[in-house]
Amino acid sequence: MHPSGALKAGSAARPGSGQVEIAGRYLLRGTLGTGAGTVVHEAFDRLIERRVALKLVSLPAVEDAETAEAIARFRRGARAAGGLNHPNIVAVFDYGENAEQAWIVMELVEGGSLKALLDAGEKLPLPKILALMTQLLEGLGYSHARGVVHRDIKPANLMLTPAGMLKIADFGIARLENSSITQIGTMMGTPAYMAPEQLRGETVDARADIWAAGVVLYQMLTGEKPFGGGITSIMQKVLNTDPVPPSRHGTPTGSPEIDAVVARAMAKLPEDRFASAAEFAAALQRAVAAAAAGGTAAPRHPTEDGTVVSAPPRRRLPPEPSRGRRLLLPALGGGVVILALLIGGSMMLGSRRPTPPPAQQAAAVPPPPPAPAPIAAQPAPVAMPAPPPTPAAPPPVPPSLAPPEPDLAALAATIREEPCSLLRVAVTGREIAVGGLARTASVEAVRRSLDGAGLAPGAARLALDNFDAPYCATLDAVRPVAVLGEEAPNLRFTSPNPLRGGQALRFSVTTPDWPARLHIAYVTEAGEVGHLVQGGVPQAPRSAVAFGDGNRWAATAPFGADMLVVIATERPLFMLRRRGERIEDFNIALTGALRDAQQEGGRAAVRVVLLHTVPGP
Repeated sequence: MHPSGALKAGSAARPGSGQVEIAGRYLLRGTLGTGAGTVVHEAFDRLIERRVALKLVSLPAVEDAETAEAIARFRRGARAAGGLNHPNIVAVFDYGENAEQAWIVMELVEGGSLKALLDAGEKLPLPKILALMTQLLEGLGYSHARGVVHRDIKPANLMLTPAGMLKIADFGIARLENSSITQIGTMMGTPAYMAPEQLRGETVDARADIWAAGVVLYQMLTGEKPFGGGITSIMQKVLNTDPVPPSRHGTPTGSPEIDAVVARAMAKLPEDRFASAAEFAAALQRAVAAAAAGGTAAPRHPTEDGTVVSAPPRRRLPPEPSRGRRLLLPALGGGVVILALLIGGSMMLGSRRPTPPPAQQAAAVPPPPPAPAPIAAQPAPVAMPAPPPTPAAPPPVPPSLAPPEPDLAALAATIREEPCSLLRVAVTGREIAVGGLARTASVEAVRRSLDGAGLAPGAARLALDNFDAPYCATLDAVRPVAVLGEEAPNLRFTSPNPLRGGQALRFSVTTPDWPARLHIAYVTEAGEVGHLVQGGVPQAPRSAVAFGDGNRWAATAPFGADMLVVIATERPLFMLRRRGERIEDFNIALTGALRDAQQEGGRAAVRVVLLHTVPGP
């Protein structure tokens, strides 16, 4: 139940064809481009009969630290993109390597790159720029939410389909949040698009991609990069100077509102930039709308959603420290002290006005009022009993202070978007129920959302199975076809759950309403994948198929929250039988296989169930 192993493949010339074949499956047909030690080919996948792009890197014969890092980076790029499934990200279908080569098989995008468009001198209208930037930021927002920072966003890595859709490519130097490989002290990327902290070799986060996206926006607006010259000159400018605002280039796409958005995206300090790709996109949409309406200045007051779009404060850098690291310190403290002194001085001046001479003081004092005339004595009034007090009515509660009725539909939509989860959310009247599975941090986030929604006691029901394992990318891969309720395929354990060490795993699967081939993968908390059932003949609709007779699978260490992935498809899922593998390779293959199943018109459905294993008695 904790299998491991790898399937080796190689490249060779196909006999009699003159074509080079990779892994006995991909025929190379031509070169699409070259990069640092890599070549991207157009290829044909003989098994699935489709055209693909194949990125190939030749591995040096001598194994050293640099070679090992290059291979690790190449694998990391495959892992990063292979775990992402978004229309604005180039899909990764497969990964492989042998002693001489490594390769990534990707979606073929035939419209060229944004770089080719800009290099041709294409003048993009503002609506087109907005559409491309929106797609870029949507793709980045999706990848950032899943812990992947691209770190090399530039026009050459932004592909365009013939219909004009933008797709982010080449996650070759991407950083995964849970990666054991760090890049501290290493500068990687393209200097003209690298954020200051990236040039200094510091650890970067999603805000480095925000900077690079700001550079791409600047280039689309003006036709020029914000910082030009050689590498050394570019680095000095990125670290020390602000670019000329786009509107000063005299192009029809410039405006003060858009200048403010670009300036914030390219702020020297990460904390001065937009906090997320979504925030960047929303600010750009408002700025473009303001420019189209004839606005003349960047807004200085909050917009409808309370966001103020303005350029960040300019930062001045001190001289280079002796240790070779530049420190970004705002020249703010002196100004604050001076301002405080001025304010304090004005207060002191106001409290110490010159004292007028005594004569002026006497003239300024008005004479006392005349004494009132004496009042004649009056007879004492007759005491009358006081009327009983009228009880005061309680003040009405203003309607604005009454607690608002919780918007359960919006709450349900928010919960469904919780990352690293497969959630079933049902709203009935004023009650909401959440079921499914999610990582522990996501379960806590859902709980906080429910607690803060102002629901009546007992109106929320939460029944979630949680895990702390590397399953997020797997859940992303199956999400488009995952079933969450009582729909089939449905898995029912006939053995205990949790399963104790040495106990045999037994379960049954109810198939969907159509003839289905079953593929069942067993994923361990340690990140190993074994394939218990692979394809075979189609099962009849709505039939219960039992598995595990004869003690075939028994629980063994390491124990934890393992996962069963039950996949039902009309057509075979994988053309070749898969052996034990790492979860990263499984995710890449599964993402491509499920996408193919849908594109070819076949039906697919996936059920994911956690199986908890514990030590035996």
